[in-house]
Amino acid sequence: MWQAYGLGDLELTIPPTVYPPREDSCLLDRTIAELGPGRGKHLLEIGCGSGAISIASAMRGWRVSACDINPLAVAATRGNASKHGLDWASEIKEGGPGDLEKWMPEEGADLIAWNLPYIEPDPVNSLGPMEDSALIGNNQSAQLIEAIEANPFLLNTNGIVLMLHSSNQIGHNIGRDWRKNGWATRNVSQATIGDEKLTVIACWRPFEGSTSKRLRECESTNDEIFRLGVVEQGTFLSTESQVGGRGYAGRKWFNCENGFMGSWAICDNSIKCGPEFLQMAANVALLDTFSVFLNSGLPSHSWIHAANLEGHGLRVKWPNDIWLRKGDNIGKLCGVLVEGRTQGDDVQIVLGIGINKQPTPELDSSVGWSSLFDIGFEELLPVIHASVASVLEKHMLIPDCDKADLLGSVYATMRFTLCEGKPKAFGLDENAGLRTPASIVRTTGEIQWIWD
Repeated sequence: MWQAYGLGDLELTIPPTVYPPREDSCLLDRTIAELGPGRGKHLLEIGCGSGAISIASAMRGWRVSACDINPLAVAATRGNASKHGLDWASEIKEGGPGDLEKWMPEEGADLIAWNLPYIEPDPVNSLGPMEDSALIGNNQSAQLIEAIEANPFLLNTNGIVLMLHSSNQIGHNIGRDWRKNGWATRNVSQATIGDEKLTVIACWRPFEGSTSKRLRECESTNDEIFRLGVVEQGTFLSTESQVGGRGYAGRKWFNCENGFMGSWAICDNSIKCGPEFLQMAANVALLDTFSVFLNSGLPSHSWIHAANLEGHGLRVKWPNDIWLRKGDNIGKLCGVLVEGRTQGDDVQIVLGIGINKQPTPELDSSVGWSSLFDIGFEELLPVIHASVASVLEKHMLIPDCDKADLLGSVYATMRFTLCEGKPKAFGLDENAGLRTPASIVRTTGEIQWIWD
C-alpha cells in the first residue's frame, strides 16, 4: 500500500527489480498535486517504475502517458493502472530520453515529471542493470534537454518539466545545465530525509510567447519598452549602443563596447514587492548568470551557492550594483534599474540591466565580465534571459520564487559590503531595504551609499 497525497492508500503490485515509491516519490507526488487539478492536461512521466505517480496524477484529472527503460516497470505500471480502473496499456511504453523514437507520445505534454536516478555510482558494488538504471545518477537530465530541443513539440507552450534530484554534485549541476541551454529553472519544493536534501526543480522556456528584439542604437532600452505601452511580461529589448542610458538616482550609464544593455517588461503584480525587492531579485538573476559560466551552483537555488561566489570576487553593493574584486582592485561590473509608470489603471514595470564586458574608459572604478570568463553577447543573452525569468516570471503552473530565499542569497554576497559603507548597516528587511541600528533605509529616499 502507498499513500498518495490527498488521495489515501493505493494498492500496488511491485516486482523485485522495480523501484518502489519512497519518500522521494511522495515529494514529487505532493508537488504535482499542489499544482492543482489536471483538468485534462497531458502529463508525461519518465521512469514510471510501479506507476504510483502516474496513477495518482490520473486520479487528479491529468491525461497520463509514461515510459520506463525497465520492461518489468512497464508491466507493473500497466497492471497497477488496470487494477485502479485506468485503461492505459497503449500509453505506457518502454524507453527513456535517450531513445525517444521508442516512446514518443502522440501529443505534446503540458507537464513532464521525472524522479531522476540520483545515487552516486559505485564502480565496485553494482546492483545489476535493472536496479542501477532506476537508482544510479549520471546527469541523465541532459538527455531530456537534447530530446526536447530536437523535438520541440514534445513539450507544449507554457509547459514545464519537473525533476526530483538529490543535493549531491549531480543535483547541483542540473539547474546550471538547463540554464546554460536557455531554460528558466526554479526550486519549487524540498524535503530533508536523514542527511539528504531532496529538491523538485521546475524548468520551462522563459517568457514564452513574448517579443525579443535587438536594436542597433536607442536612447534607453527602458524608455523603448515604455513606448510600447502595456506588453506581455518578459518583452525584451537590447541594444548595441545606448546614447541616453541612466542608472540609479539618474546617474549616467556609459556604453561599454560589446557589453550588455537590455530591458524587460515585468508583470505588474510584481509591484507588490516594491522596487527594492525587484532590484535585489535582478541581482540574484545576474549572479545566476555568472555562476553558469563559472560552473558554480545557482544562487537562486541556494544561498550557499551565493556565498561561494566570494571566491570569484563577486559581491552585491546595495541596492542595485554588482561589484567585482580582483586582487586589490574593485569596480562596478553591472547595474540594475527598475522603473514604473502608471497610465490610467495600467501599471508598467520595466527592469533594465547593464553589464560591462570590458572596463569602461569613462569610469575609474569599472570592470568587465571578460576578467571572469571569455564569452560574447550571443552566449550571454539566452542565459541572462532565462535567469531573469527564473526569479521574476509569473507562470501559471509554478509558484513564485520564495522572497526570503532570494533575500538570503543577496545577503550572502553582501555580508562584507554592508559594513563598509555609510550608514553602517547590519542586514536587510523583508522588502530589501537596509536595516541599520537606528532606522530602515529605503532605496526610494535620498540616502547616498558611499563606497569607501
